[in-house]
Amino acid sequence: MKLSENTLSVLKNFASINGGVVLSSGKVQKTISPEKSILVEATVDDDIPTQFGIYDLNQFLGNLTTLRNPELTFSSDAVKLDDGELSFDYRACSANLIITPPDKDLVLKSVDVTFSLPNVTLQKLIKVATMNNLPNLSVVGKNGELLLKIHERANDTSNSGTIKIGDYAGKDFIATFKTDNLKLLPNDYTVEIQERAFAKFEDAAKTLKYFIALETK
Repeated sequence: MKLSENTLSVLKNFASINGGVVLSSGKVQKTISPEKSILVEATVDDDIPTQFGIYDLNQFLGNLTTLRNPELTFSSDAVKLDDGELSFDYRACSANLIITPPDKDLVLKSVDVTFSLPNVTLQKLIKVATMNNLPNLSVVGKNGELLLKIHERANDTSNSGTIKIGDYAGKDFIATFKTDNLKLLPNDYTVEIQERAFAKFEDAAKTLKYFIALETK
């Protein structure tokens, strides 16, 4: 089998969240950050034939790039990468050496706020936040408006910016993320937030789910 661009994009995204991954047999793949503040579930195009642990995911992806998307043949202890010239055996590692997501699916116990988040909006906010060293993005419900705010939560005098993303009729609400945790593949998402816990970001095709912890301190 050869990995599709969709699968490669997902694996590159996984590598930004956790240096290692345990691929599951099938099309549904998951990873979790070492701090357990980001959990991702992705349905990819390719059907992985067997569970396979990769200790250094960036190294594995580098081999795929160097061999220019080789043919992959999985076994229980290795995957053979073959580009027609070079045949390279990449050894599996034990799942015990990698921080992996829990077997149980993560679900929100309650949903306090729901909104649509276009990719262009998120990317603009992240770019400006990075440019200005702003570590937080907050969802703010106040005075009839639902806003996304980039700022430094611990510093009231920091630079800040807001974008209105909808109307809001509930009680005053604020949910804050670390901008560093918003490592989402470019897409439009529906966001559901459980106050003082975490948020779920899900794309329209329901092939990507990100569960990202809120800052509670």
